[in-house]
Amino acid sequence: MNVTVIYEETLQISLSQAFKLSMQWLSSQHKAKIKKSTPPTFIEAKQGTMMTNTGHDPNWKKRIRINLYDLNNGKTLIRVEASPLSRNILRVEKLKKSWFDGLFSHLFTLLRTIEETTPLEVLSTNKDAKLLCYNCGNKIDKETKICPNCGIDVA
Repeated sequence: MNVTVIYEETLQISLSQAFKLSMQWLSSQHKAKIKKSTPPTFIEAKQGTMMTNTGHDPNWKKRIRINLYDLNNGKTLIRVEASPLSRNILRVEKLKKSWFDGLFSHLFTLLRTIEETTPLEVLSTNKDAKLLCYNCGNKIDKETKICPNCGIDVA
């Protein structure tokens, strides 16, 4: 049985920012390997292990494709497609729920959080100006490359 799980959402976030965050998210996932990327619109990766054969483990080996579409008014449509790399799929609905609850909801939660905050904002105009991390809102120095609070790349 061929199974493809699709999740998509439109968010008020720039295409380049959505792409960058999606790449960072994939890089942080267990056993994820980015196979192909076409900035800023497409990412293909493989993620997971073949340790389970029941078809409902979030780390079950899968192919992940992320397509990003630039819409009007600074909105981006993020479409995530996942396909298991095994032919034997048991309990398809449980697999879909597990992947969304255990893996993809984290990506969409991260993107929604970014959508709700403004990108790096200058808090002061003096030479010791501080910025806000667009992920966690922590105050950071202008020269900071990685937020010391949440670890996201802010450069």
